[in-house]
Amino acid sequence: MRSGAAHEHDLLRRAVATELPDDEIASRILGAAAEQAEDFGLRRFTMDDVARRVGVSRVTIYRYFPKKDQLINALLMRELRRFLTKLDTVIEAESTSEAKLVHGVLFCLGFLREHRLLNRLLRTEPELILPYLTTKAGHVVAAARGWIARLIRVEVAEGRIALPDRDIDLLAELLVRTVISLVITPETVLPVDSPEGQQRLVELYLRPVVAALRPTDAVEPADPGVS
Repeated sequence: MRSGAAHEHDLLRRAVATELPDDEIASRILGAAAEQAEDFGLRRFTMDDVARRVGVSRVTIYRYFPKKDQLINALLMRELRRFLTKLDTVIEAESTSEAKLVHGVLFCLGFLREHRLLNRLLRTEPELILPYLTTKAGHVVAAARGWIARLIRVEVAEGRIALPDRDIDLLAELLVRTVISLVITPETVLPVDSPEGQQRLVELYLRPVVAALRPTDAVEPADPGVS
């Protein structure tokens, strides 16, 4: 991996490694915080509202999360961890490089385009989130690129695809930027929201990419579908 890449994983590693309270009350607090943020955004987010929604005292909230920023950070880390865990599960369930790429990309699009909190912020408080997906997106792109590049390198090491190491980060970033674009600008002629449309995109764009990366002596069985 290229020098300096270690910091690229910081955001995603922190999401996976962050210790979150895991007892029943803490889970209820984080669930209520998610609902509150989805319904009213982050500018109007208060500890009192979360306490009322979860049915505990404000003192109880502060026992777990002494500051509002800590609660919001824990909520964001929980959502990011949930995304990464599901993505890894989707990818690990597939046996071919083609299926890993196809189902991984489609999962990312579906999860993020349908994420209630993310869509709420993009719609009503874009100034809070949009810079970190556009002009200030360097750290986010680098983290996601590093995460995907790690998965690609596994496929290369096991001989399922052939790609020079210098090109792995390029492919990873191309995938990241494609997903981000389709999330922050959901209106598109690309048929990403229907199984039939997804199948068409797979046939036109994703399968040719995988085919071009296969070693000449390796033939993977075609992925039977994207549903």
